[in-house]
Amino acid sequence: MRPDSPKRSKRQHLEIEVKLKIRNLHRLRGDLLEMGCEEKVPRSLERNWTWDFPGHPLRQKGELLRVRQFAGHCLLTFKGAAQQSKHFKIREERQTEVQDPAILRLILERLGLEVVFCYEKFRTSYSLKVRRQRYSVYLAVDETPIGNYLEIEGREADIHRVAAQLGFEQDAFIKVSYLALFAKSRLRRSQRDMIFPRAVKTRSRGV
Repeated sequence: MRPDSPKRSKRQHLEIEVKLKIRNLHRLRGDLLEMGCEEKVPRSLERNWTWDFPGHPLRQKGELLRVRQFAGHCLLTFKGAAQQSKHFKIREERQTEVQDPAILRLILERLGLEVVFCYEKFRTSYSLKVRRQRYSVYLAVDETPIGNYLEIEGREADIHRVAAQLGFEQDAFIKVSYLALFAKSRLRRSQRDMIFPRAVKTRSRGV
């Protein structure tokens, strides 16, 4: 979820995060700024493509290969199967920036992979410096075709603390992916991918 892809330690290669359903988007944005969050990437359209081999062996193992375009960057990400956790989504994450998305697509196709799911969201990225520590908690406000969500990534205790400051109880933590949320949504009945109508993306340019 982080807007950049710095070098990480072994623990830092674990993505630890939760999603939270946003009820009042305007109020949440104000709360984030009031608690000291710094906006790292302003509201921008994010486009994602997940890739897999025929028969979806990666998905069957709980793994993910994703290409993301966001804020002028293209990232290739591998995510391992989720680890056991009652409240958090914890999984290995390896990510690198891609200079030529068209060449990457050609390489993936030559290897026999294919796009299996596309999803879009308008994302605003924030970071919150943890007091008396050298690391931060990363937050993202996601406006998606199936509703608005807040993602919080960091250490378990910090996620609990930040969520509580924003008024969220632990019972509100969502561990599943956007693919899983989309599969249970009404929108899935009418379209294959979690994407916006063209008119929405056109109206939102420059917002």
